[in-house]
Amino acid sequence: MTTHVRPPVRRRATTLVVLAAALLGLGVGGTAALWRDAVDVDARVPLGVAVFGAGAPGQVSYATSGSTGVAYTFGPEEARTLHSAGAVAIPVQVDSLAQGNHGLTYTVEPSVVGGLFGRSTWTLTQVASAQACTTSVTGDSARTSTPWEATYTDAVAPTSEYWCLVARWAPVSGTHEDTVTATGSVTVPGVGDPVTVTGSDTWSATVVEDVDPADEPEHTLTFTFRTFRPGEQP
Repeated sequence: MTTHVRPPVRRRATTLVVLAAALLGLGVGGTAALWRDAVDVDARVPLGVAVFGAGAPGQVSYATSGSTGVAYTFGPEEARTLHSAGAVAIPVQVDSLAQGNHGLTYTVEPSVVGGLFGRSTWTLTQVASAQACTTSVTGDSARTSTPWEATYTDAVAPTSEYWCLVARWAPVSGTHEDTVTATGSVTVPGVGDPVTVTGSDTWSATVVEDVDPADEPEHTLTFTFRTFRPGEQP
């Protein structure tokens, strides 16, 4: 007796993956905080519950399964603007989604060490939009945000929040001045004793800090998120 084993049907799984990606507007190649592998599909796509990502406006990178954070880096390119203009504004977009009764909260931790940014004064502020991130923005915001409370929602579209890092730099400069004095004696015909002669010269120079933006190290804004349920603290 011959037993026939029917191969597994994979079409439904593939369709589900594409549909879920379309609902969330992230595309089949996207990744998310919580994902599920579909049979016969290499790409991992979000299938509800929680999505979190951060990056330049319109260029958000999403956290993958098992990850609780996303890092945004900046360095030489932004340092060139800071060096030439004396100030630079760096907008960062944060996307998130928490379905069901889950809430979602996140924190941002800057790491700005060395280089031109390390010599500058900077602030990190939450703003209403990417366009609102300009060098006129001042003040620091609390570095924690809770875009989703733990109340039921069946939303399928992530919400976007924006942060603005503004750095200001003025080159360190100073004036250096030197004076040299020389004293000697000279014998003048007709004068019995040598004549003492004194002369001096003074010069000055302005010294300006020399910083090459091409040598700027990478700096990081790390966004770390977690979900919580009703009754739990965000």
